[in-house]
Amino acid sequence: MATGECKIEFYFKKEELLKLLEKHPKAKGVIVSQRILKEKPKGALNYVNVVHIRARVDLGKTTKAAVSKKDGDDGINGCPFPPGCNEG
Repeated sequence: MATGECKIEFYFKKEELLKLLEKHPKAKGVIVSQRILKEKPKGALNYVNVVHIRARVDLGKTTKAAVSKKDGDDGINGCPFPPGCNEG
């Protein structure tokens, strides 16, 4: 990869993605979001930045509430380490 470039890949399990799309048959697509939160893992002395990846369906709503959905809403978690998730 060239200097100054950034590549981000996310992995979602096929079964979970299909289940999400089947639950919302009128979805126009899938929105993938990334949040980096400062967290202190159990047993750790220091805080670290943890990447949280989520996919949720786009129902085509243009209201502000639809655009600013939070992680607690209907969606699935992804993994920032393709080609598979590092289950921990």
